[in-house]
Amino acid sequence: MRYFISFLSLIFLFSFSVKKEKKAKASNRKQPKLVVGIVVDQMRYDYLARFESKYSDNGFKKLMRDGFHCDAHYFSYMPTFTGPGHASVFSGTTPEIHGIIANDWYDKELKREIYCAEDSTVLCVGADSKKERRSPKNMLVTSLGDQIKMASSYRAKSIGISIKDRSAIFPAGKMADGAFWFKGGDEGKFITSTYYMEKLPKWVSDFNTLKKVDEYLSQSWETLLPIAEYTESNPDMNAYELGLEDGESDPVFPYDLNSLKDKLGYSLIKTVPFGDDLLVDFAKAAIEGEELGQDSVMDWLTVSFSSPDYIGHKFGPRSIEIEDTYLRLDLNIADLINYLDEKVGKGEYVIFLTADHGAAQVPQELMDNGVEVGYYNPKEILANVNAALKSEFGADNLIESFSNFQFFLNREVMKKNGLEMNAVCKTIVAASVKQPSVKSGMIRRDLERNQYTDRVEQTVQKGWNTKRSGDVALIMEPGWISNYYAHGGTTHGSPWTYDTHVPLLFYGFGIESGYTNKKTSVEDIVPTVAAIIGVQPPMGCTGVAIDDVLK
Repeated sequence: MRYFISFLSLIFLFSFSVKKEKKAKASNRKQPKLVVGIVVDQMRYDYLARFESKYSDNGFKKLMRDGFHCDAHYFSYMPTFTGPGHASVFSGTTPEIHGIIANDWYDKELKREIYCAEDSTVLCVGADSKKERRSPKNMLVTSLGDQIKMASSYRAKSIGISIKDRSAIFPAGKMADGAFWFKGGDEGKFITSTYYMEKLPKWVSDFNTLKKVDEYLSQSWETLLPIAEYTESNPDMNAYELGLEDGESDPVFPYDLNSLKDKLGYSLIKTVPFGDDLLVDFAKAAIEGEELGQDSVMDWLTVSFSSPDYIGHKFGPRSIEIEDTYLRLDLNIADLINYLDEKVGKGEYVIFLTADHGAAQVPQELMDNGVEVGYYNPKEILANVNAALKSEFGADNLIESFSNFQFFLNREVMKKNGLEMNAVCKTIVAASVKQPSVKSGMIRRDLERNQYTDRVEQTVQKGWNTKRSGDVALIMEPGWISNYYAHGGTTHGSPWTYDTHVPLLFYGFGIESGYTNKKTSVEDIVPTVAAIIGVQPPMGCTGVAIDDVLK
């Protein structure tokens, strides 16, 4: 008995010492020097598999091989646009909470369309522009960058960069040290706003002085590989592409960028893969200039590659142009990883890579192959709804705005005519679903009162903000897109798989090589990274950490 008690005592002491050791390790948790959040604008999930045989060993393949790959990663809301996508990825929640419901939306108080990153209280810095007055003011929550700032007592640096302003601003957060984006036209340089600073940092001015954009636009865009090897895509000449000049010339290789620049200005860099090269150059300059990851305080850098989105819109997901773009982007990713290894140190940084949305197949191509899809005309939908409302209630101007698949009702006209909202909303839905492009509709009362579990209906609810969204939300049939793209190219915005299934890869500090096909959602990225680096998730976060990544 005495020996048994002694044995129990040894077990207790051993258990106590292990717990004490674990507690000590937890209290002295090591953090990476730098957290890098990468978003590829309009990257469908299937681009990883479709082009894998042609990717290098050190870009996307390295992230998948040596990092953690979430195979079934989805956006959980609609509409799937760039502004909401970036706000969601970096805040850990959806438009229902963070408030960025679209790239542009109808403001019910101002009675006009507003841009997601507009801010009349700030000025452009770095260019003479009245339009580039941008800030994260309209985002209602913090980003992971803000949490990193607070966790370090504001010693950490937070920098966001992109070709698009909204793609630099929302990821960097409210407390960012800087968000920088590219201004095209006749400027051709990176700029910011007075929300962050009164003048550009020296490293940004020096980078602009180099005029690297001129170097990239002085060449031809030719395929990286012999064009006959692009067997994963349509023939170079086909009827489904709009082209760099919006149909004014044949969309075929090679593209003489030097002559096109004379017509399109520096904005041309956005619509060719060399925009990604320029951004990697700028990312290196940012790391160097801001000394990111160079001390004991963990820093935050976000890099959003916008050019794939511009190219995807013009050429569609089955074009040689989009395949070539991703083969080149793969080399950009490899270049950035190699630079981080040398500058910050292997194992001293963590990367996560995802997309802000996917893209639809070109409807005309599907129709030519027997799929019953098509193009819808928003003006026609609105006209039919107005006619139904006039017939039912005898009133005009009941619709104040129709945008982002949502109808905004005119409250004053309804009150004047003594109309009840639910009755008007139901008439709108009934008239809309008569169109072949419209699957169904959801009304404000139901969105406010119900908690939907059906996946498609749930995407509407998670993308619908009580204060900012409309009164009726439409769900379009799969495969249908706006007739704006009837002459070629494609778009996104729907709740369907082609727009919501995107890559999610984790790599570096705290990440073991692995893979999961369990479903994950956009809200889950930030809490996962927060758990890895030991900070609190953003204040509006509704996601949960992905267990398989943490294991």
